[in-house]
Amino acid sequence: MIEVVVSGWLIGVAIALPVGPVITELIRRGLRGGYLQAWLVGLGAAASHAILVSLTLVGVVTLLDRPAWHTILGGAGTIVLGYLGFDALRASTTPPDIGGETRTGHPFLVGFGIGISNPITLLWFLTVGGALIAAHGGQGTGLPAVAFGVSFVVGVLCWDTVVAALAGYGRRWMGAGALRALNLIAGLVFFGFALRLLWKLVHTLR
Repeated sequence: MIEVVVSGWLIGVAIALPVGPVITELIRRGLRGGYLQAWLVGLGAAASHAILVSLTLVGVVTLLDRPAWHTILGGAGTIVLGYLGFDALRASTTPPDIGGETRTGHPFLVGFGIGISNPITLLWFLTVGGALIAAHGGQGTGLPAVAFGVSFVVGVLCWDTVVAALAGYGRRWMGAGALRALNLIAGLVFFGFALRLLWKLVHTLR
């Protein structure tokens, strides 16, 4: 059981490591509004992973492997990332309100929205994630499988917490120019991810 828990935690950390939309928004929120706002973004993303893990355990996630669901998630993801990109670019042209909130809504809901609407995440659970849960915990909702899923989500949240702390407490050394530049970079990254999803969506509809 210890091996199952440790494996799930390590895989969760590894999944959270790459700089994607969640980490980009987490850093941006942390540098603008502090640790708590950044951590709530990570918590929302972890919650979306918890839902997908639960659906994987009961076998429901395989029912989502349909072109219609991929189209819905792809469209939703493109809209969410595009809006975040617009908000970041807007922030790069205005004086930074350090400690203030962005206009994109509650950070938990933003993190959850990014995580749950990303078809790439769904594809991971349909392939690699499902296979890993089966390999470490067996089929169904037995204790080993549940332990693996829970430790996986905890691993994701642990890395998000580390990044939130670095961004939230490191903002004291960031000047106004650096914050504008960060928002500009974040906006371009969000638009890049949005265009990538849109490109995949267009090919799916052909």
